[in-house]
Amino acid sequence: MTQTESKEIKELKTEIEALKNDLSRLTETLADIAQKKTKEKSEAVKEQILSQIPEEQLEQIETLKAQGEEIIETVKSQQAQHPMGTLALAAGIGFLLGKLLGTKS
Repeated sequence: MTQTESKEIKELKTEIEALKNDLSRLTETLADIAQKKTKEKSEAVKEQILSQIPEEQLEQIETLKAQGEEIIETVKSQQAQHPMGTLALAAGIGFLLGKLLGTKS
């Protein structure tokens, strides 16, 4: 192999590496664009659906959501205060569900 051929091979390798980098950046850019478009479309669909729901029902949904979050916080608080009781309760529920849903041989 001559020096000229060796130099050309190195140049080709450099160009191939640059193409790989360009392709990687292009792929990332396309993924970002697709993600933005998907988010825009989902927001538009969400707005369209919400516009069809009566205001009083939306208020009820918000109230239920707030109550649900409050219940979750209460459960988390109880779980933190009584970890062994929570574990025992979970084991008991699991046992009962196992008995109720288990197969009878």
